[in-house]
Order: sequence, then C-alpha cells, then structure tokens
Amino acid sequence: MSGPTIEQKLEQLYASLAEMRITEKLASMKPARRDSGGPFAVTFDFTKIEKPATVANRLSTLVNNIASLKDHLHAWCRRNGKPETGDLLINSNRDVAIVHDLWNLDKHAELSRPSRSGLSPRIQAAHTTLEFKISTSAETPLITIPVFGGPVTAHGDANVRIAATVVDKDDNTLGDLESICLRAVAAWQAEFVKAGIKIVPSPEQQTEYTRLSALLQAIGMLHRAELPIGATSLLMKVTDGHVLVEVYDGMGKKIGSIPDEKTSFALRDALQYTFQSAISPDHDGVIAII
Repeated sequence: MSGPTIEQKLEQLYASLAEMRITEKLASMKPARRDSGGPFAVTFDFTKIEKPATVANRLSTLVNNIASLKDHLHAWCRRNGKPETGDLLINSNRDVAIVHDLWNLDKHAELSRPSRSGLSPRIQAAHTTLEFKISTSAETPLITIPVFGGPVTAHGDANVRIAATVVDKDDNTLGDLESICLRAVAAWQAEFVKAGIKIVPSPEQQTEYTRLSALLQAIGMLHRAELPIGATSLLMKVTDGHVLVEVYDGMGKKIGSIPDEKTSFALRDALQYTFQSAISPDHDGVIAII
C-alpha cells in the first residue's frame, strides 16, 4: 500500500505555507476601548487575530509537511534506483536540520535522539503579525482602520501572517520559523531536482520570485553605470542577511560581483535594504534581466 505521491505531498506543503497568511481575519477584528473618565482610546491588537490553538496547529502541520519530505524522497529514490541523499541534506543544511529537530520534538515531546542541527531548537512566542512587503507595484502596502467603524482592510502587499521565533537550548534566537521553513523548502526542492524529480513551484513561490526579480531588475537598471560593461543579467543570493549579486554577460559568463570595493553607498544600501530579509523561492537565487 502506497501513501501520497511526492506531488501530492508538495501540494500539502504549499497549502500549509499558504495557511500562514491569515489576512482575511482582519475583517473580523474588534477594537478594544479604554475609558479613563474623559477621553477614550481605541486599540487593535494585531498579535492575537487568530486563536492560539489554531496558530499552534498550523505551525505543527507546516513543520511536519517539510520534515516528512525526506521519507518521500527516499521512497522515490528506491523506486528509481537513485542514491538516498536526504540525510546528507539534513546534515549539511542548518535550516533543514532545524525543521527536522522541531518535527522530532513535536512528535516525541522531547528530543529523544541527538539534535540534527546541534542546536536543540524549539518554537517560542507564536503569534500573528502585520507584514508589509516592498514591491514595484504602484499600490502602497497599507492597513486601513476606519475611524467610525467598519472592517479593517489590507491593501497592496500588506498581509497578516502567523509568526513564531525559534530559539536554541540556551534561548538564543535562531530566527523566524517561517523564514527557516521557506529556506528549508527551497533546499528540499533543489534536492528533488538534483535527484531527477520535476518540481512545479507553488503559485505563492512564483509570485514571490517575480516580485524579487522585478525589484532586482529595477535596482540594476537604476545603477547600470556601476555594473561591468556588457552586463545583461543579475543573480541575487542572500546568505545570513548579506546580499551578493553576480553579474553575467549575454553569453552567460560571470563578469563580476557586487557589492565590491568600487560599489557606491547608494547601490550597496539599495541592495541591502531591499533584500537582506528576502528568501528566494529558488535555492540557487533570483535572476533579473537588465
């Protein structure tokens, strides 16, 4: 008896990633009124839009769907006579290993075996939060709160998402859970492709890739005079918050990298400000044609 196919498992994974976004809950938000005998204040708490149990369930489902990709990859590799490389990926990729540790912790209530990441991670402070993304869209991302009543609404690339912090055994922050998960997903997808499995990115991944590519293209065109002569495309990668852009000519040959010692503060700041928190849906980075 066989379980879900890899394609079905990826669909489940994409659905659990999409469920981290709960912008539709804004319409049901109720303000809290505080009276002090005279003027009164109305407040909105965007950290408690969703029920704690629902938040915990969605986080658990997301971690489970990512971590179980290893077994689905290995099953496919056995059927197709390919080497099983899932454990090599876990041992070599910090984000993938953290997700695997969180999965074991969720299943067994404690890490009953050595931590794959060596960090003994756990989830802390899960809540909902506002997110405003930079884009080339003419519509400014914003949240509208009617003064005299009515639903709260989001515009542009403004969203409400579930957020959680991951910490190690000493309570040192390791990062945002969704960011760790997105990088882990990209790493697993790259591993699937390397094994010979055809992967179709989710609509959300395609939208995010298009957004990042458009931003990179806009920066490249604005600062084209600083790029090497013959530049026709850019490849952007982010490692631990540091942005590196490789420059290629029309023949696909790498002809330079930015920022370097000659890069202006304007270009350096534009790249860092725009992409330092970006997570590429493609493990190999984001490409823009200029």
